[in-house]
Amino acid sequence: MRFLQSLITLAWFSAAPYASAADFILVDDFERADSLYHGHQWESLNPGYWKVQDGALRRRLTNVGNRNPITRFPWHWSSGGQKVAPRTGDRTPNLPLGMVWRQDWDLSGNFTVRATFTVHDLQPKGRGEPSGFMGICFGGESWYESLDFDKARPGAASWMALWHKDGRFGLFDHLRGSDPVNQKSSRPAFALEVDVPAQVEIQVSGASTQTATITATLRQGERAASVTVNLVDRTKYTDGFFGLVGYGALDFEVGSVEIAPEENKVAPFALNELHVCYPLGDTLKLVDGRWVCKFIALFRSDGQHIDIRVADSPQPRRGWQSVPVAGSADLVDNDWRRYTAVVEVALPVSPAEKTLYYTVWKDDVDVTADPRPAEPSRGYLGRKMYVGRLPRLTAPYRVCTLGGHALFHGGTTLPRTGTYQANWIHGQPTENAYRHFEEYNFQIINWDDDVWYLELLFPPPSTDDAYKIVNLTIGNPTTRWKMMRHWNVINPGDHDYGMDDIKGPEQILVRRMDDLGQDSEYMRRNYSINQHLVEGRETPVRDENLKDWRLWKMPNGDFTLIVLEARFWRTSQDTNLWVNNGWGHKRALYDRRDPTRTLLGEEQFAWLTEVVRSETAPLILLTGVNCMHPVFTGFLTEPGTNERFANEDRVAADYSGWVTAGVDRLLEVLGGRPGIISVYGDIHLASIVENAHHRIIESSCGPIGRGGSRGLKHDWAPRMKDYDGRDVHIRALYHREYDTPELRKRQGPPHWNFLEKEFDPRGKEPRITLKIRNIIDAPSTPPRGGGVIDRPAVTTGRQPACSLPEIVTLPNADVYLRTLEGRPVIATRSLQDGSLWLNALADVEPGTRLLITATDGRQTSAQIVVTAPLSIRGKPR
Repeated sequence: MRFLQSLITLAWFSAAPYASAADFILVDDFERADSLYHGHQWESLNPGYWKVQDGALRRRLTNVGNRNPITRFPWHWSSGGQKVAPRTGDRTPNLPLGMVWRQDWDLSGNFTVRATFTVHDLQPKGRGEPSGFMGICFGGESWYESLDFDKARPGAASWMALWHKDGRFGLFDHLRGSDPVNQKSSRPAFALEVDVPAQVEIQVSGASTQTATITATLRQGERAASVTVNLVDRTKYTDGFFGLVGYGALDFEVGSVEIAPEENKVAPFALNELHVCYPLGDTLKLVDGRWVCKFIALFRSDGQHIDIRVADSPQPRRGWQSVPVAGSADLVDNDWRRYTAVVEVALPVSPAEKTLYYTVWKDDVDVTADPRPAEPSRGYLGRKMYVGRLPRLTAPYRVCTLGGHALFHGGTTLPRTGTYQANWIHGQPTENAYRHFEEYNFQIINWDDDVWYLELLFPPPSTDDAYKIVNLTIGNPTTRWKMMRHWNVINPGDHDYGMDDIKGPEQILVRRMDDLGQDSEYMRRNYSINQHLVEGRETPVRDENLKDWRLWKMPNGDFTLIVLEARFWRTSQDTNLWVNNGWGHKRALYDRRDPTRTLLGEEQFAWLTEVVRSETAPLILLTGVNCMHPVFTGFLTEPGTNERFANEDRVAADYSGWVTAGVDRLLEVLGGRPGIISVYGDIHLASIVENAHHRIIESSCGPIGRGGSRGLKHDWAPRMKDYDGRDVHIRALYHREYDTPELRKRQGPPHWNFLEKEFDPRGKEPRITLKIRNIIDAPSTPPRGGGVIDRPAVTTGRQPACSLPEIVTLPNADVYLRTLEGRPVIATRSLQDGSLWLNALADVEPGTRLLITATDGRQTSAQIVVTAPLSIRGKPR
């Protein structure tokens, strides 16, 4: 038995002594306008359980997308030797407890909490669970306790005073799946009358500072029942936050919550009305002579309209209220949006001219500040009182890539606190994380793969729950600061859509069909949320896959960022289509090396090919292609070999490199010009890998806050061949176990990391710098991974086959090189004196006549040149 010294007293119809009415303070009576928002000072990981209606906190019984039974694509089951039967009809969702916690009462010592409950329906429509209960939770260490809690530590989970709809009442323990705290702490009480108020009360009493007596009481009219547990450890089980809890098929409301605090005092907790408001850099464009950009704003509660004001100073001389509104939008709340706004903002000047600043106004009130308490010693950037910042977009361009965020699992090095760590939900995973981030002077943050991890805590059973996870991830004090002080490019991963490894044709099918193991409505809702947050889409997505590849060119035209979609448009990962449909004798008829398999889909690949040949920016960052070079292992071994990169291996299939032919085509295109770098996240390590033939450099980053790294190829070496026989050079490796390409054993802090990149297109030698950084590193710290990239752009791309003569054309112009037949070869920009930094070409024979056209927007120049052998002008470096 868990408490050998506990004494249980059961009293029926004669409740234990309790505080007088004069001792109670009203905590909340919910007398406010109807809203899906539960109200300030209440916090929940499951806000979709609650709504304010008719002056009471009401249990919500149905939500959009609340019937998803699994978060793993059936590929997981088949590749693991298991089978999952199709799920059809009315599912019974396995939802967590619905807990909502009061933030401003962190209790200790003696106190009494009571709440008035009214049951409306014992078997409401829309719920399939056989059970249901309601009551008070107490002794909580985290405002986010619900489904998951720290099972390794007694007392980490709360106790609850619960009435079950089968008539049981007593004290129950969340640590043990809502079982009674021991065998005698629960027994039948009485059935509650429908639509008649009842009270649940929890009283903590006693003279000892170490142990307490807990009495839980249920009253309705003249009837009462109570349960008492003695000698309870205060530190473990009674000290902490209190809240309300509900579960299952039970329709009820809470009319009021009161507390007799004794020595406790209310401690108001500051809240940020604005969760986060970030500019989507890749939406920046010139419209009718003005630079316009979309901003995405997420708020705590409902409202009417949003304004954004932009100025060239963080402190305008006559105050922010005097700054003209640069963009306005309605605040929207619907089935797939919860208090969000998409604001198209017209900037007062070009962002290439100066750094700009912005503030966010909700219903004519400035809500930009983040007043939440912060912990400076741990590096929370939320301690800064700041306005939004749009860094000047001019060379050198400094870009940070972040990948693989996690708020849960994998541990943390931070001390436990009631706010963040008790439930392993943390805004940052380690002490002093990002403490030096401001010193890097980044202009752009590239968020790549697993940005908000929708199903990491649980499959969010409501739109509210999904946005709660999103806001915990990108609206926590640290990340909020990063998003609001930089331009952002967001490229989600599979977990961001709420199902592991979903991609390709399967992404369409799971939104179209409802018998593939998942709830199609859940998938449609999540897909719509992602497209809304990433691109500012204002209409929901149904069955279609969006053509969301895109390009962002800097205002000066000298650096471009390309976002590709290599998950949803590639060939299905099912190479055993025939055997899975009964043709077992034709096993492995398809192979991942099949030349018909595609990575980007035909339309996206054609678009990219055109961009690579016609984009004039000398330097290009490409994001969204996950691991072109397969040098990391999967789980399964290919039959007949010792290679752990099998056709049916779902981990190997998660790499873009698994689609061999699609990668070969991509490398052929990217290697045709210098200056292209590819980055991606989410293989749980950081690396820099260079293709020896195409001289394409690709780099990865992550994880942040999670453990584990992909295994390494069995014949790993700094120079080796990948699984498809391509020669590669490992320039840097920062792994859970190793910190150099030579596999030196890693020491020091967890390998949580980001990529520091600089693209400098100025002058006759555009340069690229790439470094791996731990999230605690200062810029002066030696880079991680045992190597860096710091080289001229001409050392990337395939080796040149010919040289160009000296060319002088229009200064600062876009320059296009084509064959005389009109086929595009390459594009670039001229320098201030009209010369070109590009002096050689790949894949073009000497003696080829090329048409060169240049335009600066006002005039055009054209000339014909003849390429020469490399020896005439000198072989480029």
